Amino acid sequence: MSTRLSIRQMQMMVAIADAGSVSDAAVQLGLTQSALSHRLKEAERLLGAELFTRGQRRLNATQAGRRLLHAARGVLAELERTERDIHRLSVGIEEVVRLGVEACGGYHWLPDGLAAFAEGHPSIGVEIVPDVSLDPCRALRQGHLDLALIAANHPPIGFETISLRRDELRLVVPRGHALAQRDWVGAEEVAAEPYVAYHTTPEKGREYEQLFSPAGVLPARVISAGVTDAVLALVRGGLGISILPAWTLAPHLAPGELASVALTANGIHLNWYLVMRQGEAEASATRQLARTLHDLLGER
Repeated sequence: MSTRLSIRQMQMMVAIADAGSVSDAAVQLGLTQSALSHRLKEAERLLGAELFTRGQRRLNATQAGRRLLHAARGVLAELERTERDIHRLSVGIEEVVRLGVEACGGYHWLPDGLAAFAEGHPSIGVEIVPDVSLDPCRALRQGHLDLALIAANHPPIGFETISLRRDELRLVVPRGHALAQRDWVGAEEVAAEPYVAYHTTPEKGREYEQLFSPAGVLPARVISAGVTDAVLALVRGGLGISILPAWTLAPHLAPGELASVALTANGIHLNWYLVMRQGEAEASATRQLARTLHDLLGER
């Protein structure tokens, strides 16, 4: 049975649903509003069902529209992956390893890491998957990643892990902040300041478990920033303070706008691991990338 809708009509569905209006979707797709309206009417005629209804401020997908939208997103995502894979094959890339990095991780090591890997494995590509940083282990379990770089107190259960390095969690503040000159600060002093976090759900094994919970305090005001660059931009701008691994912080301290301070008299620590699914073959592309990164990034 042949399909009634074209790829362009599936792209239309996604664009209208995301934009909320035909006019905004038309701009996104590089079409006139009348052309996109005609495309929508033609899809509804072919399917014999209304796909959108007009709400107070935006178009809302009908039940039929929601079902089509779900399928359209899946089809377009698979088509994009297929085109990307074919392009890689055309330039000699036979396999791709999907790599995810913990939200609190940096990418300062990435150029050297990918260059070293490409030199020894020119037929294996590496794809950085950015939208799994809040829960890379879950993405591994679901098959969205092949390898993850994570920070934790202990290796995650149910995976194969390779230990890279021990690290210290450090307070980061603007250079002129009152806490910048301290040898160390406690939980109460950190909690008294606006706190810039990646998101509002506390990460296991990090500052909430190791610093705030033992002291019985929580930051009075939390600003959710999502990614490291946004966290540091807000701290640099004087809107709050934050806590990051020293390894992540290191390249951002050089310009002199930020200062790093120990947490508690003894410091608080965590470890970096490379994590993959159990049963990974010895000669697999994933394991070869893990070995290269371990040799480059592991403590000596």
